[in-house]
Amino acid sequence: MKYLLAVICIALSATLFAKSPRLDSTRVDTTQFVKIGGSKQFISIKGNKSKPLMLYLHGGPGAASSSHREQITHILEEHFLVVHWDQRGSGKSTLGNLKAPTLSIMIQDAEDILEYLLETFQKDKMIVVANSWGTVLGFHLASKYPNKITSLVAISPVIDNQKSQNATQAKLIKHYRARNNKEAIGQLKAVHIPYENVEDMAVQFKWISDFKGTPIPENEFGQYMKFFKEWEPQWMPLYKELYSIKALKHRTLFKIPVYVFIGEDDLTTGFELTQKFYKKLEAPKKQLFRLKNVGHQIPMYKSVEMQNLIYNVMAKANK
Repeated sequence: MKYLLAVICIALSATLFAKSPRLDSTRVDTTQFVKIGGSKQFISIKGNKSKPLMLYLHGGPGAASSSHREQITHILEEHFLVVHWDQRGSGKSTLGNLKAPTLSIMIQDAEDILEYLLETFQKDKMIVVANSWGTVLGFHLASKYPNKITSLVAISPVIDNQKSQNATQAKLIKHYRARNNKEAIGQLKAVHIPYENVEDMAVQFKWISDFKGTPIPENEFGQYMKFFKEWEPQWMPLYKELYSIKALKHRTLFKIPVYVFIGEDDLTTGFELTQKFYKKLEAPKKQLFRLKNVGHQIPMYKSVEMQNLIYNVMAKANK
């Protein structure tokens, strides 16, 4: 079950706590709640305040990463002032009686957190590192505020969910037909794309895992379904909004450097689609990093390699 929760990008909340920020010290290691979009939202800050500011935008939606920061950004925290933000309704940023997240609300929250952090830490610019769903917010910020963002790191970016899922579906059905696995073929053919509900999402993920050699036992799949049934009411409406993103249909122009990370085994956001997107992408500087032996979850399974690459490109850019 631990593996499943990591792969599906849904992080459970840890114990709620907060410390007062020590802005007068060079080294910062603090957590706090800030008022963003009319709600109290949680941020975790660690690093050296004299170093460049870096905002990490987690995936999901609904998969806060602050409780995993020791794995995801521990190296970067030696060279940057790294902020993990639990987005509205994720992790410690509970919704309460506020409206459920929509794409427009989340984009506004991202703009607000950008402004808040720059003002609080008296910085002119920041680096944005965005993972999976977080790249939707990251691309928006990079387009709208190029004067406030030094560079964008896009990890497993959302390019076109419908095309990606259709391509994955075709690959899986071809694979299981060759093996005469009627159960897999029958279940996959029943999946609706775009996903209509979490059952569609769960079944495709089940056979992706099997395809990669990590089959999910039935008892674990039942737990997985239970967890996603709880996720569905709040997050499925936002997830469905992501089908409107068709990044390959339009010119993609950024005024800042963009660094794209993709796992060669990614069947979630589509390795091939990301390559096409990268070729179209226009930026003063761009670089593509293809990580071997990893799928969609680069921050979880290739964390050290990812962080070292990010640090190296940022160090070169500042020479």
